[in-house]
Amino acid sequence: MKESPSVHPEGAVNTTDSSTPIVCLLLSVLATFLLCVARGMSSVMIPITLHERGTSSSMIGVIMALETIAALLISLFFPVLLRFVTMKAGLVLSTLLRIPSLLLLAYTANIYIWTFAVFLNSVGCFIFMILLQTWIAGMKFKRNKGLMVALYSTSISLGFAFGPLLIDYSGRILVLLMPWFQGVVLSGSHITAAGSGSFNVRFIFLLSALLSFSALLPILAGLYMVPSFRIKGGVGIWKSIMQTKGPMFAIAMAGVSYFGVCAFITLYGMRNALPLHESALLLSCFMMGVLLLEAPLTWVSDFIDRRYVIVIAAFMSMICAVYLPIAIYVNYQAFILLFLWGGVTGAIYSTSLALIGDKYEGDELVTANAGYSIMEASGGTAGILLIGSAMDLLGSDGLPYVIMLASILYFSFALTRYRVV
Repeated sequence: MKESPSVHPEGAVNTTDSSTPIVCLLLSVLATFLLCVARGMSSVMIPITLHERGTSSSMIGVIMALETIAALLISLFFPVLLRFVTMKAGLVLSTLLRIPSLLLLAYTANIYIWTFAVFLNSVGCFIFMILLQTWIAGMKFKRNKGLMVALYSTSISLGFAFGPLLIDYSGRILVLLMPWFQGVVLSGSHITAAGSGSFNVRFIFLLSALLSFSALLPILAGLYMVPSFRIKGGVGIWKSIMQTKGPMFAIAMAGVSYFGVCAFITLYGMRNALPLHESALLLSCFMMGVLLLEAPLTWVSDFIDRRYVIVIAAFMSMICAVYLPIAIYVNYQAFILLFLWGGVTGAIYSTSLALIGDKYEGDELVTANAGYSIMEASGGTAGILLIGSAMDLLGSDGLPYVIMLASILYFSFALTRYRVV
């Protein structure tokens, strides 16, 4: 008989069944994918709907930044949270925050309610994600940990890439459901963009809520395998950040790039005369790059110094930001550029997480993971706010300018920290 996994005092999963980490990884990948499909749909529909309602780019930036602000707050209190709530309870209870908030987005148009709903949904999503991330980082794989972590991260990108594509098919799904639900839940506001047809806002958010709820099902199926991380001593988040400045600062830079692109690349495309469906494909190409390139690039870090993989990826991110204003005028060039950009950004995420997992265990791992998330959220928050303001002040190219600046700052830091031979 297979033994169920037990948990060491430091929180790492221990089992005599060598397949258990793989099963846990697969369940986490499926749950993460479903949640990120819902998030991918929302990341397109929230800014586009606000834009169609006449909201300024700065205000859109503030609202979209609530996602990273929520992540920052949860990260700061994450070790404390695990003193009162188990991982199992946290994964389940986060659903109670996500679903009602998406229903508010579906049935209301008031910008203040939307602001509250975006924040509430972001809190629920991030609690779910950071708990899964801590679980993954603590798994004891026999080999190729970088590749395994990258496969988990790839599910995030796959979900985000699939979300915008599902929006295009939402109209067909709506037609199929119309005989049963017309006038009950599917009637609602539409937005119409040039060359892109009409989209039922309410239905898309309801579909997003259904997918977000579905993310809980794989966790419930393997609930007995979820460890119970417990924090017994004091926490030193700032200390863990300063002890691993290389990957931590890289995550902050990647947060600027990742969240900035996710929040504004659709608007960037529309402001450069692309129709909505092609503008949404820019985000899909970015996520597909993470999907297809993140794992092989991170796998390379299993054989060479992970720090140098991070530095090279940061440099490539800077190059992509430089060429975006040129490539955007030719569709296929823009799609290829964003594909490559997504790959190098994803590689920074996974390689940094693997590097942190190599260094820490137990309570220290939970604390370091919280620091990782804080740096990601800090970079993402600063990036979204700066990009929103820059796009109002400097035009659409404010997006690549801000990301260029963040990449240059990190690359300059890396040159002073790592010896070039």
